[in-house]
This record gives sequence, structure tokens and C-alpha cells, in this order.
Amino acid sequence: MPMTELFDLPISLKPRDYLNVLPVSVIEISASTNGIREESGHDQESSRSGFSQFPHEIAETCAQLFLRDCKHVVDPFAGWGERGDAMKRNGLTYSGYDLSDDAIKSAKERYDVDNIKADSRTVDVPTHDGLITCPPYWDLEQYQGKGLDKVRSWNEFLHEYREVLSRFASKAERGATYCIASGDWRDKGIYYDLTFQTESILKDLGFIPHDKVIISRLTISKVKIMIPQAKRLGYTVKVHETLSVFKKK
Repeated sequence: MPMTELFDLPISLKPRDYLNVLPVSVIEISASTNGIREESGHDQESSRSGFSQFPHEIAETCAQLFLRDCKHVVDPFAGWGERGDAMKRNGLTYSGYDLSDDAIKSAKERYDVDNIKADSRTVDVPTHDGLITCPPYWDLEQYQGKGLDKVRSWNEFLHEYREVLSRFASKAERGATYCIASGDWRDKGIYYDLTFQTESILKDLGFIPHDKVIISRLTISKVKIMIPQAKRLGYTVKVHETLSVFKKK
């Protein structure tokens, strides 16, 4: 909001009372206009052939609502810079780590975000009071570098994912806020429950639930290719992810 508009606000209201995204429990994602890879044409091909940028609506909600009072926000899987951009534009100190040279370059070129090339399994984690991230989807999307998505099995992925969250949680201050966007998927008849696993890990690490947001892609997803199989096998087509928000005890 421009500063001139702030001066016109009633004296009892603060800038944080005005959000770019309506703070509701289901947030509908708009179509990407500048994604690293545009949303696939799901009428003809599976979404697994590519991946899209982190939704700006979710990055803004985290920056303006959940993380607004944080002194230092970290991101173990920083990606293409959308989250770092939102943190920076909202005046938050942000440290993002990623293994992909392409992602780091894109974050700098698109958003002037200086993500750090590092493996979150070994990086020296700074003390922080906020975290925002979206973990890699094992054996589903293709990422550059030898990250968690490249491990041999789902169980090994979960082990290493837990280790990453544990390493970061050990440096989180009491009361720290963690915002993690994740989704579930099926592959070859197996259901991968990444959201449940994420929430279970955080609870084990001493975090308590603070909020949960459904990230809906219903209005922009074209799921015709998946509907016949879903009907035949008796399950739903996934058109949403979940933003899980936790506070450290």
C-alpha cells in the first residue's frame, strides 16, 4: 500500500490490517503468467511433465499474515525465488538455500533474490524465527542437482526430509512460525501422503498447529486426462495442496 494511502487510514488501524490476499481457509490460485514452466495442458498430458512457480497468493499470505513479525525467515528448498521475493517486498530478512544453479540464477534475474547454493542436509543453519518452504516431490517432478527427490525410495526420502526439518528446527527460536506448502499424489497405485508426513514430523519436533490453508487449483486445472482413471480406480483427482502453519513450543 502506498504511504500516502496509509496516512488516510483511521488512526486505530495499522498497515497489517490490509492484506493483498483475503485471509480465508481456502485460497484459489490464479493462473501463472510468468512461471518457470507454464502449467501443463492437462487435457492432453499429465501435470507430472512439468512444475509451476510457487503461488504468489500463498507467498503473500505467509509474508503479510503468518510471518509478518519475524526477524529472520529461512527456506531450505528455496526454488525459483517467489517466496524470497514476497519476503523481501514485505520487509522481512530471508535466507533461501537451493541446489539448482538454474533456480538460483532465475531467482536473481526475475526477483533480485540472492538464494544460496547449498544442501540443506549439511548447510550451517542460522538462528531464525520463521520458515517458509515447499519440499521437493519425490520421484514426481524433476529438479536439478542431487537433492532429496533423487533418493532411492520413499522411506529414504522421508528419512532425509525429517533430518532437514530437524536440523532447521534445532535452530528455531521458541515461538518460531513454520509455513510449509505440500501436496499428496499417486503413482503406480501408491498414495504418497506428503502433507500428513510433514505435519507428523513437525509435531514430533515440538511444533503445535497454528493454522491450515487449502491451496485450491480447481478453477485453473484441466483434469480430463485423469478423470477416467480416477473413476475406474475409485479415487479423486488432486487439485489442491495444503499450507500447514506451525508454532514452535
